[in-house]
Amino acid sequence: MGVGDQDVAERSRSGDVTVDTTAPGCPVVRGNFSFGGERGALDGFAIYDEINRAGPIVRVEEGVGYYLLTDRAEVAAAMTDTDVFSNDYNANLRVGGIGAAYPMKPLNVDPPEHLAWRRMLAPAFSPSAIRLWEPTIRARANALIDGFVDRGSCDAVGEFAALLPTTIFLDFLGLPGEHLPQFMQWENAILHPGPDGTHAGLTREQAQAAVRDYFADVIARRRATPPDATAHDLLADAMTWDLGDDDLLSFCLLMFAAGLDTVTAELGYGMLHLATHPADRAALVADPSIVDEVVEELMRVYPIAVPPRVVLQDTEVAGCPVERGDYVLMGLPGTGRHEGYHDDATAVDFGRRRMPNTTFGLGPHRCVGAHLARQELKVAYGEWHRRIPEYRVASGAPPVEAATLTLGLTSLPLEWDVP
Repeated sequence: MGVGDQDVAERSRSGDVTVDTTAPGCPVVRGNFSFGGERGALDGFAIYDEINRAGPIVRVEEGVGYYLLTDRAEVAAAMTDTDVFSNDYNANLRVGGIGAAYPMKPLNVDPPEHLAWRRMLAPAFSPSAIRLWEPTIRARANALIDGFVDRGSCDAVGEFAALLPTTIFLDFLGLPGEHLPQFMQWENAILHPGPDGTHAGLTREQAQAAVRDYFADVIARRRATPPDATAHDLLADAMTWDLGDDDLLSFCLLMFAAGLDTVTAELGYGMLHLATHPADRAALVADPSIVDEVVEELMRVYPIAVPPRVVLQDTEVAGCPVERGDYVLMGLPGTGRHEGYHDDATAVDFGRRRMPNTTFGLGPHRCVGAHLARQELKVAYGEWHRRIPEYRVASGAPPVEAATLTLGLTSLPLEWDVP
């Protein structure tokens, strides 16, 4: 365990979340798992680890209630069976449940429509295309580091991990860089509102509406402007696809939701680990060529996402019956940290024998932006440790995470000695 890990585990086991393994059907999790607000920086992983030990599927009695899969094999089976476990949340409107008012494509569509989207997106997100972005990502990372390296301290989330993927998002879609502060405001209002449910005076619903209005205006202006043959951003490509404005807007909303916070969360936990595990940090500093192994192992130990599915027909998972209209969440934190698949699964080992990484999901809906996310993480770790090889968590300023199902730090104060 790293600094503070034992305290985190003890708080979680004695806190608001309980696991009842004697419940009929499958174990039941009760309590405030994703109630909002903040908690200790690794509390979420301690909770997931406890749930993982309960069994391959649990029933979570929170909100509308849902099932959570924890076993890699069960997650893989569900994520590849789109006939039963659908990404189309609006399908639940047809079976008496709640759905998504604004579906995001291609996330919220199933095959065969999903396959058509993947084919359109494949050229822009291929490994060869993403490699061309490496100089831009490196320049953006160093520009951010320039802003605090001589200060000897920073909030590694607010000043680095959150800003880097957002600046790349703007570049990737061909949007003006000066819109960064506005995007950060919207992102925080949607993903990290304060105790009163707002950020900078915006509610989550107001920020979501503002994002929709922004992209609707961008699409209208792009439609009205003759295509620029020299433009190579994703929106320029999207203007050539055979899509209506509603589908383009749906796609832009997905890019906003998926492109900003995932890398932020992964990078935040990775930086926290390296700040509190000097031997692992020293290994990367001494041999920067292991950065690929660093990225993969940190993603395995600190997976953040729990993508949901809607059940379209009655079925059974690991002996537990689930019904049409139920929600089933894919517990990717379980697949990465499960002792049944990895020795000493919650420990970081950069020399570990690799299994296919499940952090980006499995099956037809595996994250199309995985190559871009990996490139951003690789550059971020590499450039930070080239310029700031020694650092620590700031004294008296413990990092915290948002108390939600999708894990992510809200702050990570770091400090280092300035020559």
